[in-house]
Amino acid sequence: MAFKNALKMLVSKFGLMWVLLLYLIITGVLIVSLSLPFALPVVRAFRQAGIGKLISALHASVTGGDNIGVWFDKLYAVVRAVKDTLIIDKWAAFNTGALIAFVLVFAYRFIFGLYELPMLTVIEGHMSSDARIGFTGRYISLLGKSCKFVLVKILYTVPFDLLIFICVYWLFVLFNVPVLKFFAPFLIMVVLLVLLAFRYTLIAMWAPEIVVRENGIFRSFGFSVKRGMRFFGSVFSSFLIAWTLIIALNMLVGFFTFGAGLVLTVPMSVLFLNLLNMTVYYNKNGRRYYVDDTTVITPPVPAQEE
Repeated sequence: MAFKNALKMLVSKFGLMWVLLLYLIITGVLIVSLSLPFALPVVRAFRQAGIGKLISALHASVTGGDNIGVWFDKLYAVVRAVKDTLIIDKWAAFNTGALIAFVLVFAYRFIFGLYELPMLTVIEGHMSSDARIGFTGRYISLLGKSCKFVLVKILYTVPFDLLIFICVYWLFVLFNVPVLKFFAPFLIMVVLLVLLAFRYTLIAMWAPEIVVRENGIFRSFGFSVKRGMRFFGSVFSSFLIAWTLIIALNMLVGFFTFGAGLVLTVPMSVLFLNLLNMTVYYNKNGRRYYVDDTTVITPPVPAQEE
């Protein structure tokens, strides 16, 4: 029910996608400005190593109709070339580490993450009373709370995302094993999807609890983990399906529109995940909500825990 209603709300609240797109553009400009001192030496080293040509070959393989095994072979060639370049070029390796540590981990996650509480407040206004709330006003009024929330959330997301990266990275070793080479793409995607779904299952109700009940950050995190584990099967399934569709959609659109279509699909994916968080929260806590201007959903009230 949560997944289906999130899709319906995506249609009824599609205008929020343009708000997210503008926010992504502004965030992107800030991140690029911050990353230039670190990124230029890395880009130069990668260009000299011919990584750009390997990426072009990967794109040609996908658009040319090669099978998925060939795609992952070429993707593995890119990963291996990046690794070899960083081993040889210590300066590029240092700049890459600085870029990941400062820009991607802190600056990007912090600046971009400030949108979440205001966006969920806008969505909550619609779901609870069909009210129309402005994003900008809520962004300003919640800026202090958003800063605290994002800083705490980084403590959870960074280690978990590092775990996902390490697991997926080491699975690429399977391409060197002849018997397992053909199963490697399948195993990599299964592990990635399962870990992403599990990551989001635990924190799906974190920000919604802060917005709806105005509970503290740490208390809301504990509430989210507890409720996520109690309803693990349905919540995990919702996010597993969601991430399968999101990755497939963005990969297809990105490759076949040369990246141009991502301008629409990325903010749409972000909006859908936020809507799914809210519908999961409302459904698992038995709260009535509007899907559109006329349709009200009344989920069953969960039995009280003993």
